[in-house]
Amino acid sequence: MYRSSIKLFTIFDIEVGINYSWFIIFGLVTLSLGTDFFPNRLPELSVWSNLFLGMVTAILFFCSVLFHELSHSLVGRQHGVPIQKISLFVFGGVAQMSKEPETPRAELLMALAGPLSSFFLALFFGGIWAIFTFLVPLRIITVPMWYLALINVALAIFNLMPGFPLDGGRVFRAILWFFTGDLKKSTRIASSLGQVFGFALIFFGFLSLFRDNWVNGLWLIVLGWFLQQAASGSYEQLVLREFLDDVYVRDIMTTQVVSVSPFIFLDELVNDWFMRYRCGRFPVVDNERIRGVITIHDVKEIPREQWSTTRVVDIVKPLDTKEVISSREGALEALRRISMEELSHLLVMDEQKVTGIVTKSDILRIMRIKAAFGGRLRP
Repeated sequence: MYRSSIKLFTIFDIEVGINYSWFIIFGLVTLSLGTDFFPNRLPELSVWSNLFLGMVTAILFFCSVLFHELSHSLVGRQHGVPIQKISLFVFGGVAQMSKEPETPRAELLMALAGPLSSFFLALFFGGIWAIFTFLVPLRIITVPMWYLALINVALAIFNLMPGFPLDGGRVFRAILWFFTGDLKKSTRIASSLGQVFGFALIFFGFLSLFRDNWVNGLWLIVLGWFLQQAASGSYEQLVLREFLDDVYVRDIMTTQVVSVSPFIFLDELVNDWFMRYRCGRFPVVDNERIRGVITIHDVKEIPREQWSTTRVVDIVKPLDTKEVISSREGALEALRRISMEELSHLLVMDEQKVTGIVTKSDILRIMRIKAAFGGRLRP
């Protein structure tokens, strides 16, 4: 859902990116404002002026969403929750955490930071609206400011709904966690409530469809589906963290790594490496310098009749730092990177030397083993 994002900039050492789905909602908001909201309130403006005003207002709206998520992130960092990235996507934004808050208090403060920041922005835009309404009347400013004040209030109120992983759901989980002392149980209850809330939105969405309110109906259905999926996924992620908390890359990586020369032909690679070692990928090494990793899928993209004239160096892709991990990193971090970057493997390197390869299958295998033994293998 948050993959395939475009990096915009870095602020407070947090990468800010936009998912490709963001362009969908940005276009819809711009068109809605520029062809309906502003023309009805500013009929004196031309069509293009209203569209431009709609685009600027849409950008300010998403800046508000970013401010909301940035508030979560900065408060989370103060309480030991690492935040590496914020992604803006079709439903707003999300701050990507690599671990859960350590205390109910940290969870509560982090959850409340977002809605409070939205209420602050509502007051800020409301203040600008008041200035250009009563002191320097200028409707071309007051109309968008009024919209931005209202939309930030709506953003805060919606996020305070008790549907995990919305902010209100996280507040609810923090309260449960405080009284039960059990994060897993609290997450399960809060996630269940989040799923119920999601199904409720879907139900009201279908009611709107039957009343011929197609736009609101479809929006509620999609939003409810997203919330239901996110609530279910949040509990699964917590269980995943619990399973992999004490597992490191060195515990699961394949250490018997066979490398290939970049100068052999593909038919030799297939017959003498893939067929012989029955492995789906090999590091490509030239004089102890890593060139990349060659996989079966890379070879299959080349027509078979060209294998005898095509060398590994001709098709191997340069090694990206995102494809490399240290053996000291946690298995959860390896899984996160493999999933987010849509990789088939990570090359394990320590002190500039290849020490192994870890794949998603390696991680899933240790999870199945741990599940069979009821969780942790170490005392």
